[in-house]
Amino acid sequence: MKRVAIFVDWDNLRNTIETIQKNRNFHKFNFNNPNHLSIMFQKFLNEDEEIYRIFFYTAPLWPINEIENALKKRSKKDQKKFDAWVKTNQGKNYTKKVEISNKFLQSIVKKDFVALRLGKLSFRGLKSNSYPDFVQKEVDMLFGLDISHIAYMHLADNAMVFSRDTDIVPAMKLARTNGMEVVLPVFEEDGYIPEKLIKHCDVLRKRSLIKLYTKSII
Repeated sequence: MKRVAIFVDWDNLRNTIETIQKNRNFHKFNFNNPNHLSIMFQKFLNEDEEIYRIFFYTAPLWPINEIENALKKRSKKDQKKFDAWVKTNQGKNYTKKVEISNKFLQSIVKKDFVALRLGKLSFRGLKSNSYPDFVQKEVDMLFGLDISHIAYMHLADNAMVFSRDTDIVPAMKLARTNGMEVVLPVFEEDGYIPEKLIKHCDVLRKRSLIKLYTKSII
């Protein structure tokens, strides 16, 4: 059996799935359910493959109080705008989103063969609609370090990369140089992969998200 190391850029993958759900009016897949994700990862494997480990990359969301503390260092105008935003439906939905995200991270790390890698969010201020503006830090670095380590140590045969971020190309090239087969999974309902990633992978492997979950999830 070939050992497959799966690398998941979670925010990237979740956005792709959300787009499919919106465009196809398909909501049977729950991306906050670790069991649904487990099915998806298994269905992307071939019969002669088994999971070595699933490396899961994301950054925890900031709760409201942390944002408020950060805004104390900024203008009072921003503080007032944010205080008003917190009381709106958008603010309430954000708080609920943080709770769901934290619960999901606590659950996913308990799944078999999952290694959770947490980066950080850097707060950049408020968007024009007062929504907090963040950028991820360290996630790409952690992603690249894990692929490089596994490739150098020959811990797995294949690297399956759930990401569209071209910043990981150097790590993909290193994996291939060290004998790993790099697989890029693609949903048939979407199908978009940056040309730069295609150039540096070995295989594009397509699966239908809708067919998969129509048959697999009750």
